[in-house]
Amino acid sequence: MGSGFSEDKKGFAIPAAPGHSLRLLNDYMRTDLLRQLHLHIHQMKDNQEPGSPIHYLANSLERVLDSFEGVNLFECVDRNPCCIAPVYPFDAERDYLHDIRLIKHHLACHRKTIKQLDGGYF
Repeated sequence: MGSGFSEDKKGFAIPAAPGHSLRLLNDYMRTDLLRQLHLHIHQMKDNQEPGSPIHYLANSLERVLDSFEGVNLFECVDRNPCCIAPVYPFDAERDYLHDIRLIKHHLACHRKTIKQLDGGYF
């Protein structure tokens, strides 16, 4: 379960590691787009694709965005069963757009980290 709304910034905290990012996404995504994210990660792992966990996560976030951003398929989503605020009134369109923003935030954070790692800043 999440460590708290203020510390997590409702999922928009800067993730410290891929596992932290997944916890935030599991806890704060409102729709079942989360399942697509996990599906892509597991497919990459099962196929033994090259890359580290942060690359798997970034690639999976990109795939979900490529599939769902801008097509407004909110009629096809359901509530995220892992969301830490299950009493939150589900609104498919609003929550779909929230999750797209949350995915973009995490992807931007991971791209920045990958760029720093590739550039030898660490």
